[in-house]
Amino acid sequence: MKVLFITHQFPPLNIGGSHRPFKFVKHLHRSGITPVVITPEAAAHRGAALDKEVAGLEGHAVIIRTAVDPPTWMDRIRGSYYLNTLDPEGRRWRRHLLAAAEQAARDHDLKAVIISIPPFSTGALGVEVARRLKLPLLVDLRDAWSLWLITPYVSRLHFLWRKAHERRVLRAADAITVTSPQTIADLQALHPMVPAERFHLVTNGYDQPPPVVPDRIQLPPATPQRPFTIGYVGSFYYTPYQRDLMFKPWWRKKPWQWPQYAPRREDWRYRSPWAFFSALQELRRRRPDLYELLNVELVGDVPGWLTDMVKEHGLEGKVKLHGRVDHDASIRFQASCDALLITSSKVVGGRDYSIAGKTFEYVAQAKPMLAFVCEGAQRDLLARTGLSIACPPDDPAAAAERIIELLEGRCVLKPDRAVIQDLHIERVTGRFARIVQRIALP
Repeated sequence: MKVLFITHQFPPLNIGGSHRPFKFVKHLHRSGITPVVITPEAAAHRGAALDKEVAGLEGHAVIIRTAVDPPTWMDRIRGSYYLNTLDPEGRRWRRHLLAAAEQAARDHDLKAVIISIPPFSTGALGVEVARRLKLPLLVDLRDAWSLWLITPYVSRLHFLWRKAHERRVLRAADAITVTSPQTIADLQALHPMVPAERFHLVTNGYDQPPPVVPDRIQLPPATPQRPFTIGYVGSFYYTPYQRDLMFKPWWRKKPWQWPQYAPRREDWRYRSPWAFFSALQELRRRRPDLYELLNVELVGDVPGWLTDMVKEHGLEGKVKLHGRVDHDASIRFQASCDALLITSSKVVGGRDYSIAGKTFEYVAQAKPMLAFVCEGAQRDLLARTGLSIACPPDDPAAAAERIIELLEGRCVLKPDRAVIQDLHIERVTGRFARIVQRIALP
């Protein structure tokens, strides 16, 4: 069975959003599904990080790469502060995508359309393609949409417009897959007119070989001969300026910012290493001997605020910032660490919906995870794996104590082998494939 798989983010584009569609495309053949993928050519991703070309799809998928219209002066106007309602990628890709989709329908006996988003503007393109080809539509929503709130909306009207756009796409879908239970709960509360049975949980998964999962993990104490390394991989999706806009009262903002609106408040400083760095300060104060035996290494983009945060906490000689590396190097780095750091944003008075893609790569390492995470889907999943060392983000002293236990070899973890194995991408893709088959072969 062949299906049309539309995704704007796909390798060689090297960002977090490209991994999930690539892994599905790579493994769907195991369920008898051949994806016909339409994605932009590499040159369309101007200024973005590119990795090596994709491999492992030979004979299992058809890849169609299209052009994308270059930005115009109208795009700059639409991207201005008050007119910025939705990303421009869908508009710039539309004519190339539609032509490629119609040709793909002539060349292949397609049974369904899958649209993987973000970019959120491409959701409407998936709806348009499915209607033109008269095929059922599966919307794979990798992130929250109208409730993705790193910074406030320009106004309440901007939020309502985005929400209406989201609703049109979800109502047109025959099935909707999302990455966490909390995202389903949020979407159902926001769009009660969308039938609940259309929503399906399909988490991300790891693509490394299934790890050998021991019954018990207890690392030896750190010593001068064997120092302890805590590592982190990926972006933090945080800036102090955006957080300031979220929490500053309106009368302290500039006049053009007064109408800003957030349907709920999310604190993305918790997604940064701020709480972890505070715990390191406490560790240095309480146990300088253990502090000297610890190496901290971060892999990923190095924005100015991150170097400033390192300095503010007095950690210049302790935290090593490696910068961005390719995906294979990232996996090798994770394997070299003794423990891995994971963080999450905080929904004030609620639950965080996001489960970072790196979580699943971490799980594949079967190593302790220092979890500076708030109430929500990330914390729930980590607890289920049995690999999590819960470090309260708002209590540096308690978090430092957990790090001390780890460095002294007193931390004992009991991983859940069944949960870890069930997060392998072959099993995850199998669940995704069954949903595709349900709408394509009713």
